Amino acid sequence: MRHSPSRRRFLAGTGVACTAALAGSPAAASGALPSTAANEQLESDIERLVDELVETSLDEHDVPGASVAVVSDGSEIVTKGYGVADRETDTPVDPDATAFRIGSVSKPVVATALMDLVERNEIDPKSDVSYYLDVPIDEYENESVSLTDLVTHRGGFEATNRGMWVPNEDDLRSLESYLRNDPQDRVRTPDRIGSYSNFGYALAGQVLAAHADEPFDRAIDESLLQPAGMSGSSFRQPLPDSTAETHATGYGSTGTYRRGKFPLLGLRPAGSMSATADDMGRFLKLQLNDGVLDGEQVLEQGTIDAMHEQWATHHDRLSGMAFGLIEEFHGDVRTLWHNGATLSFYSHLVVVPEYDFGLFLSFNSPAGSAAASDVVDGVLDEVLPTPETTSLIPDGSPTRADEITGTYRSVQRSHTWHDRVTSALNAATIDVRFDEDGTLVTEQGATTDRWVEIEPLVFERIGGSRRIAFGEEDGEIQYLFRGGSPTAFARVEGLDQLAVHGVLAVVTVLGTMSAIIGWPASALYRRIWTDDESEFPGLKTVVTHDIVRSKLVAVGSIGILFASVFLIVVHFFTTPLLVLSDPPATFRVLFVGTSLGAIGTIATAGIAGYSWTTRNWSVSELIHYAVVTASLIVGCWLLWYWNLLIPPGVV
Repeated sequence: MRHSPSRRRFLAGTGVACTAALAGSPAAASGALPSTAANEQLESDIERLVDELVETSLDEHDVPGASVAVVSDGSEIVTKGYGVADRETDTPVDPDATAFRIGSVSKPVVATALMDLVERNEIDPKSDVSYYLDVPIDEYENESVSLTDLVTHRGGFEATNRGMWVPNEDDLRSLESYLRNDPQDRVRTPDRIGSYSNFGYALAGQVLAAHADEPFDRAIDESLLQPAGMSGSSFRQPLPDSTAETHATGYGSTGTYRRGKFPLLGLRPAGSMSATADDMGRFLKLQLNDGVLDGEQVLEQGTIDAMHEQWATHHDRLSGMAFGLIEEFHGDVRTLWHNGATLSFYSHLVVVPEYDFGLFLSFNSPAGSAAASDVVDGVLDEVLPTPETTSLIPDGSPTRADEITGTYRSVQRSHTWHDRVTSALNAATIDVRFDEDGTLVTEQGATTDRWVEIEPLVFERIGGSRRIAFGEEDGEIQYLFRGGSPTAFARVEGLDQLAVHGVLAVVTVLGTMSAIIGWPASALYRRIWTDDESEFPGLKTVVTHDIVRSKLVAVGSIGILFASVFLIVVHFFTTPLLVLSDPPATFRVLFVGTSLGAIGTIATAGIAGYSWTTRNWSVSELIHYAVVTASLIVGCWLLWYWNLLIPPGVV
């Protein structure tokens, strides 16, 4: 059942018109006019609310401009630009002409085009997607992947930056080339544990391209953007001149990007769309009118209803995934949303099917994330009924409390690419514990939430309707699932703990520094006080003295490893996007050093073993050399674990 927006403040304006009708005013005699007056009042109130929220958020978060579309009861009631598209020229945002980079809000656009094909019986969302693709997919335990798995982020792929950011348009390759030559590995079985996947969406977009036998940008243009009249929007890279000339300037930490000259996206379907507010208003109307636009059935009938169904969830008591949109509940009202963040833009789209209401926002700064949160929360709090609050009180000790306690980290991480360390450091982490009264407490960064168990392994937040649940693997609690998130969190144990790696890194540095500093210092001391030249490595000593040669092998290995890692870090900070996405030859060649260091470590280990069979070494020297060797081995293991020992893509 669908309702009209019932904002508390809106009801006051609507009530005035209704009272006039009941009193027998001339308007009431016509029957239709009171409703028209009420709708006009409602639209006016919504527009004033949006104006107030957006303008305030731009000032509070220092965002240059915003592009906004609001749709209610099947028609646009707000399509406006706020602030400026460019701070230098003070060019205002034009909702009809100023395109914004909408990032991952591109994904529901792609999903809509795919669902249209599904409803036309041209593709099967449950079949092995390899049947429709012209590129290979990494195999994992002989489990096939379906289109549904890709769109709901359950394909089992790791999450790397491979093929994502392309700073120079001359280096941009075709989508098919990235999928074929820069594939991402599957690290878990499909259709079970969700992990947000740009690569999975790129594969889904390639299904559309392969079906049309055209490049992706042309396929999405012909299948959806043109029929929907979204002429100011495009997935093309670089953008068409007409779109680039009026495109909003993006302001990000990595630079200022004018006229569409921002880093491009190799995995185009995941987030390469630029769109105007007017076009996104048309897209919202498609979502709220079952594919009808301007009186024409643009999409196959039933496409939108099928798309809005729940297609996946980690637990039947949690909100999950529609086809390309994420579920979330505002009290008892189901909303569908998706956001999108790029280096210099932030966008947010929300659809409320039950209330025929849709909202789109885009900002030309990453700070738009906080601004969008203020606007979306403010609008929904007023447009939708106030959620009922219930008093939740713990009822004894929760089920399997001791097994639940621990630390959980997002599974959206890299496993095989050299960005494994950056993805782990950036992955969201949640600490879970219990208070004495049985309340579950979660801590994520500076945010602390308290939860009460409502059924075994399912918890509801105190003071809100959000829920989390815990999942098993082999009979043990291994996962934390959050309602409204496609990505699961896995328990952090053993060598997955970053603290363990920190300790090992410190041990490596101390052990190797004892050689780099300790051995020369000791040799210098003995030369000064004992006149023992054999301890200080001149050319003759190096040739004839086994112990000195052995120490030089170890010190050389340490020096090569440290120098290589230092240069790798410097190169990363110099060209981060290129290094993470498609590392150049200048970056790859640095791994020759780490590889040589690993070979030197093997030689050092052999010398350490051999030294115990000779009588040339003192016990203290043997022990120290063993400690240095162990430190080198631990250092090489750390580099191997974080995929920094051999050049990217070799294995």
